Amino acid sequence: MPRPKDAFKALLMPFTFLLALAAGADVTGRSLVRALIVWGALELLVYPARYQWNDIRGFVADQQHPAERDRGRLPGPVERVRARVTASGAVAAARLGIVAVLALALPGLHLGSVLTTLTVAVFGVAVVYEGLRARGTGRTAAVPPPARPAVVALWVVVGAGYVVRGMAGLALAVDLGHRPALAVSAAVALWAFGTAFVTSRWLLESLAFATSDRGEPVWSARADQAREHLLALVRWLPPHTGGAAPADWSPLRRRTSWAAPWNVALLIAGTAAAATGSLLVTPASAGRAALAAALGALTTAAAVRLAGRRPAAVLAGAVLQVLVLVFTAQPRPLAALLPWLAVMTAYLVFSSRSPSTMGGVSRRVRSLATALCAPLVRAVVGQATWDALRRDAGGRR
Repeated sequence: MPRPKDAFKALLMPFTFLLALAAGADVTGRSLVRALIVWGALELLVYPARYQWNDIRGFVADQQHPAERDRGRLPGPVERVRARVTASGAVAAARLGIVAVLALALPGLHLGSVLTTLTVAVFGVAVVYEGLRARGTGRTAAVPPPARPAVVALWVVVGAGYVVRGMAGLALAVDLGHRPALAVSAAVALWAFGTAFVTSRWLLESLAFATSDRGEPVWSARADQAREHLLALVRWLPPHTGGAAPADWSPLRRRTSWAAPWNVALLIAGTAAAATGSLLVTPASAGRAALAAALGALTTAAAVRLAGRRPAAVLAGAVLQVLVLVFTAQPRPLAALLPWLAVMTAYLVFSSRSPSTMGGVSRRVRSLATALCAPLVRAVVGQATWDALRRDAGGRR
């Protein structure tokens, strides 16, 4: 599975499905089975195939990355490019072939249109992303590089994948064709949250190109590493204090500029998420949605600004919103709060990360999965091959 550190993203589709359920959506057993199949196809087949394509396109640049062995990308060395690309491409094609079989094999569940739409959406976003990355990176070794239009567009486009995942779950529980305001607000919230999360993560990944000199980061990058979309973000880094090594630095614990892409995107996400919660529980109330949006913007801005007291700011914002929802007789006030609270809880987590702690949850999940699967794998490949595999893994670490 490519992108092992991103395994948590697979929770987005079931989360939005459950949000709709908490808000009163009428979900039948058939729709639940349909959602489970679509979820499995999206996360085990479509997205891994898309990531494999990304790894194939970035194979050479990935081999130049300072932390190449820890990133879960297509492994090197460059001399094995033909074997690596052929194997990964064949597996990606096989995954998409299985999606096509699923679309045709269960006509009673009407999966064809859903899986086709999701596959086209995932690869449509990928085509735009890869085109922008090809135009915007691989041109300079300056740190920070210029924030060229293609790089800025990358920061925006990268959030579109979150729309695909999140709207898939929502659309399988709610008829969005009859609720356009909900569809728009949810899409905006998901897109902006995706941009906030990914640009925050890219800022942390940029620290792999820094070393510490008397407590200050010293940057070193080459044009062939094609990482301008990461390194352009370092212009918004707060001053480095405390002398921590770059790998142990958590820069987003501190206050950063309002102009930083993650802050702009998070403010939009918090505003739209609060409106989405209101529209989920009261579809026809534009006034309540507007009030919820205003409160979402205010409480999100407070959490961004009060860097040293973010958990308290999020808690206070949640209490304020619930009180207003109760006083305005909003049905299911807790369900209406959930989208905003989910965005802000995720923000508390990713703003506290450092490069050394990024992906810690995914590593624990992978370790558990490995422990559970090891007996089966050993039985299939045989003891001698199993021992060789373990020796090889140990050597690569």
